[in-house]
Amino acid sequence: MDSRTIRPARPEDWATISALLANAKLPTEGARESLQHFFVAHEGSNVLGCAGLERCGEHGLLRSVAVSEQHRGQALARRLTLRVIDLARSLGLAELHLLTNTASPYFLRLGFHAIPRADAPAALGASAQFQGACPASAELMRLDLSVRVATPQDAAAIAAIYAPVVTGTTISFELEAPTVDEMRGRIETTLPRLPWLVSLDEHGQVDGYAYAGRHRERPAYQWSVDCTVYVREDRRGRGVGRRLYRRLLGVLKALGYHQAYAGIATPNAASIALHKAVGFEPVGTFREVGYKFGAWRDVSWWQCRLRDDAPERAPRSFQ
Repeated sequence: MDSRTIRPARPEDWATISALLANAKLPTEGARESLQHFFVAHEGSNVLGCAGLERCGEHGLLRSVAVSEQHRGQALARRLTLRVIDLARSLGLAELHLLTNTASPYFLRLGFHAIPRADAPAALGASAQFQGACPASAELMRLDLSVRVATPQDAAAIAAIYAPVVTGTTISFELEAPTVDEMRGRIETTLPRLPWLVSLDEHGQVDGYAYAGRHRERPAYQWSVDCTVYVREDRRGRGVGRRLYRRLLGVLKALGYHQAYAGIATPNAASIALHKAVGFEPVGTFREVGYKFGAWRDVSWWQCRLRDDAPERAPRSFQ
């Protein structure tokens, strides 16, 4: 049993937090003023790591993620970061930002994506991190708190969204809706290599999901993926699918993928409009490729170019 736990920071923790930040070469400016929104990982009386939330108006800044050298590689940074993300959601923040020089691949796997420094909300300029505590070369990353990485515990909600699509439409070519256990298995199989994201409504309930899968198995296809998005029926037409797709495509680009593909069983005007809106272009139609509800069905194929450069290596795994 792991005896290391995460708890809110206390004033008496500051000396240890300050030392952790210094050892990790992270700025201390402005951290003490936000100590009420910090968490520490501890074992007994020993503080092993820390992470904090700095509020800048209605925006949040994830900062000071540091773990003692002898305890790195044990998922403490991830646990601390997730607690800060949960806190930001509970405070009603819509977005969480961070600045990093070296850890962008790590935060990418937690759902953050890089944005230009010029796109930072003006309120973040009040933070010491934006006033010179972090170097100008630090990369700005953003996390949309209404979208997160799926977990196996989301299987029931995802299966409920997908079931009526299978049983009542030709959008999906499955003939029987997968069980919750089957959906959980799909999430667990996908996530080590590729992203699976969920969107949350104002009550924190899953209202849509998007994921990527391998386009083909042979090695030369490894830089291409197939993408899928589904939205809960009562939330369609509210931008949920667009938000999910933009996050998914951004992650895939950062991982090193070149092309994203999507198949749309026709007719489906809403799906075609969504794919056009996020940058997909039509590439052709498979005629009468599926048979469902007593008729042959066509599938139009769409393509989104993620990056133009030739690959230097295989795409990175998502987790």
